[in-house]
Parts: sequence; C-alpha cells; structure tokens
Amino acid sequence: MRESVYQGIRGSLICGRFAPGEKLLLRQLASEFEVSLTPVREALHRLIAEGVLTQEHSRSVRVPILSKARVLELRDIRLSLEGLAAERAAANATAADIKVLERLAGEVEAARRAGDIAKDTQKVAEFQVALYRASEMPVLVRHIEMLWLQTGPYIRLLHPDFIRMVQQVRAGWRYELCDALRERDGGKARQLIETDISEALTYLANLFDAAALINHA
Repeated sequence: MRESVYQGIRGSLICGRFAPGEKLLLRQLASEFEVSLTPVREALHRLIAEGVLTQEHSRSVRVPILSKARVLELRDIRLSLEGLAAERAAANATAADIKVLERLAGEVEAARRAGDIAKDTQKVAEFQVALYRASEMPVLVRHIEMLWLQTGPYIRLLHPDFIRMVQQVRAGWRYELCDALRERDGGKARQLIETDISEALTYLANLFDAAALINHA
C-alpha cells in the first residue's frame, strides 16, 4: 500500500498533474488513493527526502518552484542522459517495444487534436518512459525518472504556445523516432529526443521568473 501511494504520487508529478508551488493535501490524496493518512504522509516524506518536494515551516508540503538556472541545469543533464537512453534504445528495442511507442505517439496526437491537456501530458510521459526502458539500462532509467519528477510539474506550461509551434514545425517527430529505432539508427534517435528536450526546457526557462510562475499556476 505504501509503495502504491508513493508510485501514484510520483506518476502524478511526472505527468504534470501538480503545478509549481502547489500544496499537496494529505486528506485529498488519502481519499484519492482510498487509504489512511499514514501511507500518504510516509510517501510525501520520502519524496521530500529525495528532494522532489519541499516542506515549509508550517509543515505544508509543496511542489518546489524552480529558478531559471535550475531549469537550464536540469535541461543539460536530461540532454545527456535521455540522449544516451534513446541511442541505446535504438540498439535494443524489440518489435513489440516499437509497436507500443507507435501506439503512444498516436495517442499523443489524438489528445492534441482534442485539446485534452491532461491526456496529452500523460501520454507524452508514457512515451518517454517506454522509450527509455527499451534501452535496457534500468539504472539510467531511474536517474531519468528522478529528473522528470522535478520538471514534470512544468510540462503543462508548454500549452498552448509551445505545443502549437511543435505541431507546426515538427509534427510527427515521434513516428520518426520509431522509424529510427526500427532502423537501429542511434544517432537519429538521440538527435530527435535531444531536440525535443532542448526546445521544451529552454522555452520553460525563458517563460517566467519564479514569482510569475506562482501567479500563473
């Protein structure tokens, strides 16, 4: 039960369900997961210890506000780690892995056509995680997921302007990535994922300062 709650909150952070600066409410989470307060409290304390959440003097737990410098730092680390994972996925992905990725790419596009931001962010995260797991490098994937926990709350700020730009100039790049995996083209896979990360996180870093982010969330 404890692990289920912990993983559930992690998944919500990765998919951008919680906004920067948002307070996580014990009772609300306990009701959602249909558990007592104890496993929720333990999961939050674990995430605080990992540096994913912050606890204030009032004991309230919040999603941290990142500075522009921190977003750029996370961008550069993610470029290295996720580029490597995509390159290795090109060497190791099975036909079944690629089929899953193509399905998820289609679900991302369908969510965007429908204007469903929640579904969009969820499917983007599922696509990336499935891609990195195809690398067969579980230690690397764990490090990537820890980085996603920090940047996930910002992903909704890519809507609508950044997503509209991507749809205009790079629509279908996830299908190109699937083709790169099929062709065992690690360089192409790395280039496609690095372009997406670099453009998205550079956009976020330049979007607002910390105070503006709080007002926007």
